[in-house]
Amino acid sequence: MKQGLVRKGRAQGVTLKKAFLEQLKKSGNVSEAARAAGIDRKTAYNWRHHDPAFNEHWKQALEEATDLLEAEARRRALDGYEEPLLYGGRLIYDPEGRPVTRKRYSDGLLRMLLRAHRPASFRDTRAVEEGSEPELSLNEGDDAL
Repeated sequence: MKQGLVRKGRAQGVTLKKAFLEQLKKSGNVSEAARAAGIDRKTAYNWRHHDPAFNEHWKQALEEATDLLEAEARRRALDGYEEPLLYGGRLIYDPEGRPVTRKRYSDGLLRMLLRAHRPASFRDTRAVEEGSEPELSLNEGDDAL
């Protein structure tokens, strides 16, 4: 009987670990993943410290979460996003009662992505002062841009 309880506990631990890792993949946030799995953050860190396989899955989950962030940054930079228009702090509506929006793009995210993927071509060309925008440098061979 005692042996059955141990198996049940181990199976539950595996299920909790899977739930934690699935949420970590989605959010990249340990606290959020722990809440979703119904465990304490300390439990997750304890698993990570004592279980090398779990530690590897943790790292992979964070990589996948980072991939999601990069995909969202790329979407906002290239495809843009709809931003509601405000006047006097209030939403503006069209004649059908829908909020009026405008398409916005993120130049900052685009610069960040270019620097991450082509650091030799899109590096800062001067020392950056706090609060200033760095300049981008295009090198020879970047005529495809």
